[in-house]
Amino acid sequence: MRGRSHMLVVVEVGVLLMCDLTYAQTASQSHGTREGIDGTGGIEGSVRVLSFNTDGRQRGDTWVNYGTGVKLPGDYTLCLRFNIWVFRLLTAVVYLLPQTDYDEDPISFEVYFEKVRTKYGGYGRFYPLPANLATNRWYHYCQVRDTGTGEGRVYLDGELIVREGVTFPPDPYIRDVIIGQDEFKVPYSLSGMLSQVNVWSSVLTPDLIRRLASCEVNMEGDAVTWNGHWELHNVQEKTVPLHALCRSVGRGRVTAPLPLLRFPAAVHVCRGLGGEIAVPGDKEAIIKELGYFQGVEGCDRQWAGVTDVHEEGVWTNPFTLTSTRDLFFRANNPDGDKYQNCIRVHVKGLEDTDCGKHSCSACHITAGATWTLRGICEVEQRMYYFSLMPKPLGFRGYGEYMVEKREGENDGDGGGGEWVWYNSITNITMATLRIEDDVAFPIGRLTWRTKEEICGQAPGERTLTLSPCTPGEFTCSDGSCVPFASRCDLKFDCGDKTDESFCDIVNYPDDYRSKLPPRPASNEALPISINMSMDTLNIDTTTMLLSVSYNLHISWHDNRLTYNNLKALTRLNTVSLEQVEQLWTPTIGFINTDDIQHTQVDADAVTTILKHHPTYTPDLANPYEVQIFQGATNPVSVSRKYHTVFTCFFNLVLYPFDIQTCYMELKITSASSEYLTFNATNSFVEYLGPKLLVEYGIGQIDLEVDNATQYSVSKVKVELIRRYGYAMLNIYIPSLTLLTISYVTLFFRPSIFEVRVMTALTSLLVLATLFTQVSASLPKTSYFKMVDIWLLFCIVLIFLIIICHTVIDLHVDYGPGMQGYVPPSSSSRPPVSWNGKVQSPEAKNKVTTVQVFPVNGVPGRVSPSSTDKRDYFSRLWGRDVGLHFYIKGSKVVMSFIFVVFNLVYWATLTVGSGLVYYY
Repeated sequence: MRGRSHMLVVVEVGVLLMCDLTYAQTASQSHGTREGIDGTGGIEGSVRVLSFNTDGRQRGDTWVNYGTGVKLPGDYTLCLRFNIWVFRLLTAVVYLLPQTDYDEDPISFEVYFEKVRTKYGGYGRFYPLPANLATNRWYHYCQVRDTGTGEGRVYLDGELIVREGVTFPPDPYIRDVIIGQDEFKVPYSLSGMLSQVNVWSSVLTPDLIRRLASCEVNMEGDAVTWNGHWELHNVQEKTVPLHALCRSVGRGRVTAPLPLLRFPAAVHVCRGLGGEIAVPGDKEAIIKELGYFQGVEGCDRQWAGVTDVHEEGVWTNPFTLTSTRDLFFRANNPDGDKYQNCIRVHVKGLEDTDCGKHSCSACHITAGATWTLRGICEVEQRMYYFSLMPKPLGFRGYGEYMVEKREGENDGDGGGGEWVWYNSITNITMATLRIEDDVAFPIGRLTWRTKEEICGQAPGERTLTLSPCTPGEFTCSDGSCVPFASRCDLKFDCGDKTDESFCDIVNYPDDYRSKLPPRPASNEALPISINMSMDTLNIDTTTMLLSVSYNLHISWHDNRLTYNNLKALTRLNTVSLEQVEQLWTPTIGFINTDDIQHTQVDADAVTTILKHHPTYTPDLANPYEVQIFQGATNPVSVSRKYHTVFTCFFNLVLYPFDIQTCYMELKITSASSEYLTFNATNSFVEYLGPKLLVEYGIGQIDLEVDNATQYSVSKVKVELIRRYGYAMLNIYIPSLTLLTISYVTLFFRPSIFEVRVMTALTSLLVLATLFTQVSASLPKTSYFKMVDIWLLFCIVLIFLIIICHTVIDLHVDYGPGMQGYVPPSSSSRPPVSWNGKVQSPEAKNKVTTVQVFPVNGVPGRVSPSSTDKRDYFSRLWGRDVGLHFYIKGSKVVMSFIFVVFNLVYWATLTVGSGLVYYY
């Protein structure tokens, strides 16, 4: 199969010029040393293009110089087009050097792949580019020295990328113009193409520079003109249309014919090359597709890029996943029913066939794609990048490396030979890849056999990845590309499922110590943030305990670590338990608990990396494609659910209208505050449960941090406002009812002393029982609580009411058959009823006169002692005092005591209690 496997590359019309300029050598004109060419009589609409070191090798004798010396005024504009094939450590492009001393104040332009260096004469700087340069692509460059504004400006493809203020000294030199060499140092020789090198002795406007870059105008310089006389030294020249240089900036397409392969294998290889297999839509397109294999044995038929293996009659493109039913079939096709699910291109049209057969196929690839060889360790980034090289199919590095196929001695149609990665400058072979049935091309993640030490690994087998995937894509092992966001996202996206392999997040350096806390670059204490989300709270007033169920999140930065492939979705950045065991984590103790408790990092804990900073560095030395994030800007977070019982000292003076403040005290025990502190700025606490509990309402919840102590302490303050509804219904209202009943007994008839006293005593007993029950449900305290004061007041007031009843009863005279009461000196006072009210004359006439016995029981005589007692009270008050006075006095005094006490009691509760509380 040696003849069949020979690769051809056909370049489509849109980009024929670019690839032909890059690699064709047969049509170019070679010139001997110091051979002169006068380009003044050029072709209209065409420009001269010079090619340097087309094979990519370094030489010291390949260069071009302008025919005459150049004298520049203060202002100038230098513009040119360049196309680099191989990036050197420094690629020499153009120099305007003083004839007296080439080292004195040069004007120059040099390329470094990711930056450029511009020298205006006496001043020069490196300027980073918006994006890395690519090989085989034309760029337009201009540099401006504007002494009028004191500015140096740099334009790339018509866009201003540098503007800075510079003080330019006078330029007295006559300069030589040299292209392609920097002091004729071999490592810096230009390998690429140049065109339109012009210098104007004035400042061009930004609009004119933009038009020059887009080929809207073609203007020659007045100090140095591209159509002037240039002396070429081992440089090739040709003339091309001007518009082709601008159009080649677009990517275009190239076509790589693939050897005899089964359809699934052809799709796999073409997808790995970053291309797709076309489906001709008419006779002309079929002839064009077959033309790619003209003269290749066994390729008279070739694959078209559709299959109906999933649904009969519905032809699906495996590259775009789009479906169609209308195809340009030849007569009597398709005729294979469900047994023939693929299509081959025949000169007469498309025909269905078995997917297991071998056919050639044309893989259409986007031109100019950058390939990356991952798994090698290079200081310079350019050494990782390659471009697809036709004639024959291979890969040319942006630096010195090459990857190409070498035939073996016994190669046959079935394969053989090997792919070789080598240094084209030193000709040292770095690694080889054996061509076998399942490995026809070096694309994807494959095992190479290294010949030199790579990344500190001795020669032997090593995994390398050669891929056209962009920085935003991940390379599956089969070479196909998927979005990088699909890497390690807990679902398979690659056909070979390799996107979920090697998903460890944390990279531990060799000197990492899990027992030592990290030290910030500032050498200050490491701040640790805590975020607490409380789900439930439970308070036991009797035991003075606070039970809390909460999620504790602890986060910190560990600048010793780096992380792989962080996602915006934090749950996808979960660290495995195996890696967590190697990780340093802070220990935080729960201080105000009955036993020794602290944070734990176990199977119930979830350790994640928080993506706070989007900046990353691609690790090209890792064949599994990782984005490296720094631990100094992306914190580690450990989350775990805890249920902890904290002690809380209640002040029950205002019970049941009290407001309690409980604390959850946390202390860093891993190290003293000299090394570890709480981050007060980024720490917070929140309560997610219900605001109203059975006994309390949740007030304010705050976090207090104290880093001034030996060990940093953080206190979570929980404010509890007692809900007094229960106390009102079960203590205050019943006691008030009993007090009212006792007070009402003052309105009973004085003669029924037993009823009055028994009612008041019963209320007193019930109230005492209530007092006992309330006291039993509260912690034993040595001080009085507001509820105690209330109940004691009620008891004392009822006691006073009983005393009043006793005093009243002392002024009621009782005798045998007593039906009424006639007060002393009745002859001089109007008749009085039993309730102490004056009776009307009519009532007097209706009352049966009843003899009232004196206290000594002798009828018709009044006890001298009673008379003396009444005289005493009369003399005390200055007037006659009767029973009605004691009854009314008792009512007024009890009411007054009740009102005054309540005013003082409830006024006291309105200050500093939960009676009046605003959330």
